[in-house]
Amino acid sequence: MAEQRRPKAVSGPRMSGEAPQALGSIATGVRAGDDVTAVQVAGRIIRTRLESVWTALRAASDGQADADCVHRLRVATRRAIASLDAFEGLAPAGDSRWFRRRLRRVRRAAGAARDLDVLANRIDQDAGSEPASTARRRLKAMLARQRPAAREPVVDVREHLVAADWTGRMERLLARLARCRDQEAFRSYGRRRLKGLIRRFFEHVRPRIRDAEEIHRLRIEGKRLRYALEIFSPVLPSRGRVKCQKALETLQDNLGTFTDHVAAAERLRRWSEHRAAAADRGILTSIRKTESGEAERARRVFLKWWTRSRRRDLERCFRRTLRKGSA
Repeated sequence: MAEQRRPKAVSGPRMSGEAPQALGSIATGVRAGDDVTAVQVAGRIIRTRLESVWTALRAASDGQADADCVHRLRVATRRAIASLDAFEGLAPAGDSRWFRRRLRRVRRAAGAARDLDVLANRIDQDAGSEPASTARRRLKAMLARQRPAAREPVVDVREHLVAADWTGRMERLLARLARCRDQEAFRSYGRRRLKGLIRRFFEHVRPRIRDAEEIHRLRIEGKRLRYALEIFSPVLPSRGRVKCQKALETLQDNLGTFTDHVAAAERLRRWSEHRAAAADRGILTSIRKTESGEAERARRVFLKWWTRSRRRDLERCFRRTLRKGSA
């Protein structure tokens, strides 16, 4: 299978495929010194991110959409949820709950298609490094046949959201948000919210990760903090913020190897149990075992990389950056 990626240093490059927008533009042109309220910034960011989901959903619903469209949709949903979380207490609670539920539904709908795309890409890469067997050719053909069916949930959820008046609900949420009487400045609000989110991250992340469930939790919490950092980037000093951002991206990159293999192994297991897969059960089982082995190797490599000192260095980086942002 694909060659095992080695962990990178905390200051390593941005993870490919999920590069955020330029941090300075995340808050729609807001600078740290601007005299704007958190409510005003919340309206800009929530609108931008919900509109991005709608655009990505429309693109991913196209029968000719490529794998990148599905990937962009999943990333867009995570960023939209992060924007609602970041301004929790300012945005109307009922409207926020409605969008969170639908965004999670969109993300789940896109998840199966994305996992299939990742697996198909890996099979294609592996086929280039060894003679293509008849069984492997059948597997590639089966993956190709599965792709349209994997996209159907994305089409279904878009049709549901059209009927539920997604755009109208978005405008009502933003109108109610604009009437919020909270006049706290974005700068002070952002520092306060970031402080709480950083504390949450390190409270939920053990110094020593013990099992796959804790690895998954670390990945989720890391993404949550990373997207919040994008939103509140204008309230932090540039140098420290970039260092923290890169550290989180490197963490996600190292976690991604493990989760990709786990997802592939689980999908192959489900396929192998279908009656229609009887003719291909041998190759499915063989590749599933390979993926499971790669997942276990990735888990051991990550646990060796994620040391107490690395976690402590990351926490110090955030604390220093917050202190400088308060100066």
